[in-house]
Amino acid sequence: MAFCKFCGKQIPDGGSCDCAASKAEREVKEKVEKEVGNVQNTAEKAADSVADKAKDTAAELKEKAGDVADKVGDSLKQGATKVDGLAGELSEKLPGGMKNNKSAVYAAAGVILVLIICLICLIFGGGAKGTLKKFIKASSDDKGGKTILSLTLPDSAIDALKDDDKFDKMVKQINNRIEDQIDDLEDDETIPSYEKIIRKEKLTNSQLNAAEDYFSDICEQYDADDDIEVTKGYEFKVRLKYRDEDGKKRHETEKLCVVKIKGDGWKVISSSADSLD
Repeated sequence: MAFCKFCGKQIPDGGSCDCAASKAEREVKEKVEKEVGNVQNTAEKAADSVADKAKDTAAELKEKAGDVADKVGDSLKQGATKVDGLAGELSEKLPGGMKNNKSAVYAAAGVILVLIICLICLIFGGGAKGTLKKFIKASSDDKGGKTILSLTLPDSAIDALKDDDKFDKMVKQINNRIEDQIDDLEDDETIPSYEKIIRKEKLTNSQLNAAEDYFSDICEQYDADDDIEVTKGYEFKVRLKYRDEDGKKRHETEKLCVVKIKGDGWKVISSSADSLD
């Protein structure tokens, strides 16, 4: 037996009171439930929209990240196949009516994928300019030999050197040479370091062909696969800064070329574009 909490009238089992207060309460409850349903539907639609935009953004970034894809294409593909699984796992933990709604999670998963792509871009140096800066920095570091070889030799030549147990020896020789240069400096003198890029010019087709021959000759020298295809490249005029033996700040300029080898990524040629003609 139940009684109305507003008027005290007895309420039949399974029934409801017909007083004005009870009716008003029921109307408010129905309106609240309706609005909650509308909000949930709106949230789900918004999640679907954001998810689509996130996936589109990730796809666009992946397409534009050609420099990175040469090195990490397989990793990106593996990461993309895991997004759906990640969305499924996270959707199970959503509260209420959003539970098991993958669409609501794709937005977060898409953002994660975008961050991964951006991180990869940072790791691999940001294209031709990043490769150039990394090479110049390694050239003044007595532990930079491994980086120098990785940026100046085709990957097949590096593999051949490792197979012959010669790679580590070459790294050590380069490190020792840089260390000797540092030791020979006067007290106030420094090794030139990168300051800025003064000019960047696109290499001509003939210069790109000459770059292919240059790297093919390196591969031949180390009995490596010489299937080299240079897809694009630039000559950079770089300004270097250092202090001379008197401690005075000085500048030098140097021209270097950076080209992209299909499958290998960006590589440095320590000479000007004119030397390729």
